[in-house]
Amino acid sequence: MLIRNTKEFLKLTKEKKIIALDIGKKKIGVAISNEKKNLTIPLSVISKEKLLEELINMLKELSPGGILIGLPINPLIKNSRSQQMIKDITKNVDMFLTKNNYELPILFWDESYTSLEAEELTNNFFKNKKEQKKYIDKFAAKIILDDFFREKLNK
Repeated sequence: MLIRNTKEFLKLTKEKKIIALDIGKKKIGVAISNEKKNLTIPLSVISKEKLLEELINMLKELSPGGILIGLPINPLIKNSRSQQMIKDITKNVDMFLTKNNYELPILFWDESYTSLEAEELTNNFFKNKKEQKKYIDKFAAKIILDDFFREKLNK
């Protein structure tokens, strides 16, 4: 179920893990938090074609309480192509989860510049840029979670 209010999302996910998705043109980065929301872990990078199948597997295995989806926010552009693509995918995910008896709150969170941050964060992790590029999306998802927790839990 799509949630527009962060307080409601936090209430519904209290003491539960949260999965973050960084949705790109071809790939989706996935990260997860612990129940206390003080630790985030980059999990995987999956293809858009396998999103629903992989998501169900993650829900069964990890039992998260909610999904945080990165959405690039640009105040100058109301609805960019990438925003619309992410919103469409999210609606499909929401319908798919409901159909499969998963009532998880889903919240959009600004993911502007997370890929650049992830690139900086992982500069020394990999042998070369090609290797780094394979994994960058899951680190961007981790940054989305970190940003959300930093802003919403440290007030």
